[in-house]
Amino acid sequence: MQTTRTPSFHYRLGLNQPVGSPTQRRLSEMADAIGEETDGAFRLEVFPESRLGPDPKMLADMRSGELEFFVAGATLGELAPTSALPLLPFAFADSKAMFAALDGALGDRIRDELAQHGIHAFRHAWQNGFHHLTTAERPIRTAADLAGVKIRSPGGEIARDFFAAFGAEAGYVPFNQMYEALKQRRFDGQSDPLGVVLSLKLYEVQSHLSLTRHWWSGFTLLANAAAWAALPAEIKPVVERNAEKFALLQRQDTEAINADGAAELSRRGMNVVTADIESFRARLGPLYSSWREKAGLEAWRLLETYTGGIG
Repeated sequence: MQTTRTPSFHYRLGLNQPVGSPTQRRLSEMADAIGEETDGAFRLEVFPESRLGPDPKMLADMRSGELEFFVAGATLGELAPTSALPLLPFAFADSKAMFAALDGALGDRIRDELAQHGIHAFRHAWQNGFHHLTTAERPIRTAADLAGVKIRSPGGEIARDFFAAFGAEAGYVPFNQMYEALKQRRFDGQSDPLGVVLSLKLYEVQSHLSLTRHWWSGFTLLANAAAWAALPAEIKPVVERNAEKFALLQRQDTEAINADGAAELSRRGMNVVTADIESFRARLGPLYSSWREKAGLEAWRLLETYTGGIG
C-alpha cells in the first residue's frame, strides 16, 4: 500500500481513455508503483476520461507547465512532424514492426522534435491498435462506399487526407463526447481500434463493423520538460523504469482485447464484414506522394527502414 507521507512532488497526469481501459488501469498501477518505490516522495495523480479537458487543452496545459504529465494520441503532428508518419495508412504490417520503429530510431527522431518544444517524451509507446471503421446505416465494403460519409476520426492531417481521397469527410469531437455524437447521428461512423469500440460501447450506436486495419495509432507518455528536470536524480530512474514496465504490460493487454474484438462485437450484435483493402490502396498514390514530400527524403527513408516500400 502506498505511504501517506506528504509528497515532495505532486504531479498530475491527464488522458482521454475511459476508466477500466488497459491504458487507465496500467497508468494507475504505474503511478502507485512509483509512489511506493519513492516512499511517497513523488505522487502522480491520474485523471482519465478527459477530466482535465480535451486533448488540445491538456497538451497546451502540459506545454505551459499547468499540467505536468499527459498521454497524447494523434495530437503531436504540428510540434513533431515525424510523429504523423506512423499513422500513414497501410504502412505497417503489425504492431511488432510499429513498436520496433517507435522504440527505435524513428521514435528517437520524434522525441528529439518534441524536446525542442519543451516536452520530455518517454521511450516506450503505449498501444491503441489498428483502426477499423464502424457505421450506423450501411457497412463499408469497398473504398467507393465511403463517398459522402462523415467519419469521426482522431484528427490530424493524415486522417483528413485519407478520408478525402475517398470523398468522405473527417470530423472531430473529443473522445469522451464520441458516443453521444454518434448517437445523435452527427457522424455516420468512426475510425478506431476494436478495443475502443468495446470500451465506449459504440456497438450500441453503430450497427456495422468493417475490418480495414487502415492505420495504427498509439499513445505517448509526455512530461513538461521543466517539471521533469525538477525531479531529483534518484526519482527519475524510478519513473522511467515503471513507465517502460507498464507500457509493455498495456501493450499485451490491448493486443489481446483487439485480437478478440471482432468476435466479441459480433456477439454484441454488430454486422462484421471484411473490407476490400486493395480498393483502398489503389486510390492512395497521391496521398503517399504528398506525404513523402511533406516529410522530406531523410524522414521517409527512415520510415521505410521499418516498413519497406510505401505506396
